[in-house]
Amino acid sequence: MPKTYREVCAALIRAGWTKLRQRGSHEIWGSRDGTRGTTVAGRDSDTVPAGTLAEIRRQTGLDELR
Repeated sequence: MPKTYREVCAALIRAGWTKLRQRGSHEIWGSRDGTRGTTVAGRDSDTVPAGTLAEIRRQTGLDELR
């Protein structure tokens, strides 16, 4: 099932990630230990493209983003 940007951000927050900064629609998120980061870009209600979602999943290790 497709995910929205709002659902992706909620999953990151539940996993302990924090939004470090934002410029326009691009949000930079950092892991709790500060060793990893990922970029989430888009409006809250937009659907995340499959390739973008896969890359966020690889960078964060969150299997719930399927």
